Amino acid sequence: MKIGTLCPTIKKNSNETADAELEEDVLSINCRKCSKVPDFRSPECMKCIMHHISQQGNAGRIRLRTSKDLELFGPAAETLCEMAALYRPAAYGGSQGGSRACSDCSSSCSKVMEIVWSGFPDPNFDSARGRLASFRPTESGCNTCLQRTYRALDQAELGMNNLRKKISIETARTGGV
Repeated sequence: MKIGTLCPTIKKNSNETADAELEEDVLSINCRKCSKVPDFRSPECMKCIMHHISQQGNAGRIRLRTSKDLELFGPAAETLCEMAALYRPAAYGGSQGGSRACSDCSSSCSKVMEIVWSGFPDPNFDSARGRLASFRPTESGCNTCLQRTYRALDQAELGMNNLRKKISIETARTGGV
């Protein structure tokens, strides 16, 4: 099962690029069929890159294949790989083994994490917590799922805060370059 089918926020961007391949330590993403202009700074482009990192694996260099190839490496590539790792728990968390009602629940882990990542690159942790705080369990398995969702949310938020600190330190060290 592909990660794009598990997390709709990622899937939306996966059909805009043709393919990607990881060869040695270089992830090459074919952007020629994408309707967007390849720009590492755009949220759409970052989501697509993270989607491909999630499918192919971490890379030391990330190359966007266009008429004029763009390449990321060093701390920038490391940062995107770390962000892709934060994205993964959103796809795998939730109500494993739950009933059909779990998958339809607006407070399931996958739906809550969709809220979080809808604000990418600035995740909506407060909105997601608000959704969980207003949830009233209806089935016996709801409390377990709710705890698992809070745990996934806490891990993603902690990971994002650590990543922000790392970026801040790296930016101060290099002067923003």
